[in-house]
Amino acid sequence: MRTYWTAHSLAARGHEVHVVTNAKEAVAPYRMYMRPQDWERCEAQYGGGSVRVHWTDPVDGSQSYIPMASPFVSKLAAVAASVHSKSPFDLIYSHYLEPYGVAGHLAAQIAGAPHVVRMAGSDAGRLWHHPQFETLYDHVLRSAEVVIAAGVVAERAVNRGVAPDRIALGGGFTVPDELFKPDGPKLDLASLRDEVGSSVEFRELVWGELLPDRPYFGIYGKLGKNKGSFALLAALDRLRRDGIDAGLVALAHGRRSVEQEFRAQAQDLGLAERVLQIPFLPHWRVPDFLRSCIAVCCLEQNFPIGFHSPIIPREVLLCGACLVGSTEVIRKIPSHERIPHGYGCIAIDDVNDIAKLSEQLAAIVKDPQPASAVGARGREFARKLQQGMSFPQTLERILAAAALRNAVPASVGWWSEGPTTPPFNDRFPLTRLVAASLGQMSEDRGKAAVADVREPTSDVAWARDVLAAAEQCTGPLLAPPVRIEIAIVEAESEADNASPTHPRAPLFRLDIRHWALENENLAELLPVRDTQLRLVEFDYDVSAYLGAGSIEEFPAVLAPTPSYIIAFGRTNGRRREPLLVDARTACLLMLSDGSRTVAEIARELDQQSNQLAMAETLKRIENLFVSGLIGLRDKRIDSAVDGRRAL
Repeated sequence: MRTYWTAHSLAARGHEVHVVTNAKEAVAPYRMYMRPQDWERCEAQYGGGSVRVHWTDPVDGSQSYIPMASPFVSKLAAVAASVHSKSPFDLIYSHYLEPYGVAGHLAAQIAGAPHVVRMAGSDAGRLWHHPQFETLYDHVLRSAEVVIAAGVVAERAVNRGVAPDRIALGGGFTVPDELFKPDGPKLDLASLRDEVGSSVEFRELVWGELLPDRPYFGIYGKLGKNKGSFALLAALDRLRRDGIDAGLVALAHGRRSVEQEFRAQAQDLGLAERVLQIPFLPHWRVPDFLRSCIAVCCLEQNFPIGFHSPIIPREVLLCGACLVGSTEVIRKIPSHERIPHGYGCIAIDDVNDIAKLSEQLAAIVKDPQPASAVGARGREFARKLQQGMSFPQTLERILAAAALRNAVPASVGWWSEGPTTPPFNDRFPLTRLVAASLGQMSEDRGKAAVADVREPTSDVAWARDVLAAAEQCTGPLLAPPVRIEIAIVEAESEADNASPTHPRAPLFRLDIRHWALENENLAELLPVRDTQLRLVEFDYDVSAYLGAGSIEEFPAVLAPTPSYIIAFGRTNGRRREPLLVDARTACLLMLSDGSRTVAEIARELDQQSNQLAMAETLKRIENLFVSGLIGLRDKRIDSAVDGRRAL
């Protein structure tokens, strides 16, 4: 999937791309079901750019040798070398080590072209650790012009002899949102079943008797216990026994043993009439499938490759489908805290808790109306997430540099990852500027006492020394930025000692009786600010100091305008950057103490309340919720709790 979109994206930017692949040698159950029009989409012309595909021949008697296997590496390398002889490559790029990285290495040796290697997940996390593979893989990686990797994979590459300055961060990957969108055709299951049923090669990949008019959940990708496939069957069985009409369409397959076990369990549970398993479809048909489901499940849990980060959840979100995901999967989505459970997705804490999983699925079937609101929020989030990703431009820069055998661009170099500020006093950047200035003044004036501020002993105590020196020497000029940073750090320290409002935050900060939030119900909820934040108020405008890189950038005169900064306590060992907010936002946060509904806060802020003012306040509070500054709670839950306490 990534290879397809990458090849076509680079071609659209004017590059001539040749894809050498053994994809036609894939057999059931991993083979995609391709129609004639699907084969045509593999290649394309984009003005000066193009994609051409070169397929290896399926193994036959002419390739026979003992012991028999399809010689993938030899064929891929030879086909690439043959294409190079007619249309010379500037560069060879391989994705996944076996067999493509090895074949790419051989082809690069033959062609005398630079080789860029990229790993995916299981090759780096499993195959590379196999004692009969690792020596060869180490050689391939050390021989490559560039290795695209990050995190623990990059660290292991360095430990195995790859020079750090030849490791690059590959940049993000974007799913085409002009294709993955809510509007568009839905998969016609009846037609697909008939079409595939007439194919000798694919008919065995269709299993189950689900009728298309029954609402159904969807899964796609690989089957497996750590993919939640079997937990989902158990939950579906519970729905059946409770009289809830819902099915499952699995655009999913796995090893023969897993495939047989999946079908056997569905059969034993009496789910054959509620399940339909279909062949893998090409990437551009996946949106049709997603749009046809009442919700799409991504229940991967305890996956053995910890750094594996699937793209499937983002595809689901972009299509505006309701994502039902394990917390393990959802937490791998960048900025996932902006789509909390019940708002932008449905998060399952433990996939193997069948009672809770089935309860969540049952709620969706009984009242599917909120699914569209959840899906719409998820799509908005995914689109914003992708706007910050440079694809394929980052990869293009890496490949262009490698083609010329130039150094990896510093902006994408792995060695440049990590903090750029000193580890000590990184919470006092402005104070460091002041201390440096005071130190220079002490040298110029021969004041040893002031010079001591350049020798920090502990961050807050040191900052206070700097403040005292600044007040002594410069009066109002250099003292304010030091006071600002001390006030923020003290507020952070106070917040560190507070118990979090939501122990399972940030995913679970929406506490309502219904399974998901509908837009019209927001006004009746109780907003509750996070106990691990503090609002710091100043009687002057602090914004002029923020981001200043030198004393010269400090304001000469302080504007007498109140300003507000939110300071955060540590959560799971991490702390958010302080946040500058306006007066209205500060007021909303102070009012969000759990005693008033959103509507009541809006009326309190706007005595002459009108529909426009109410809508603006609702949106502001929703933004505070999405930003993780407040939680939202159903007041009926509080009433029920109070009633139980009274009893």
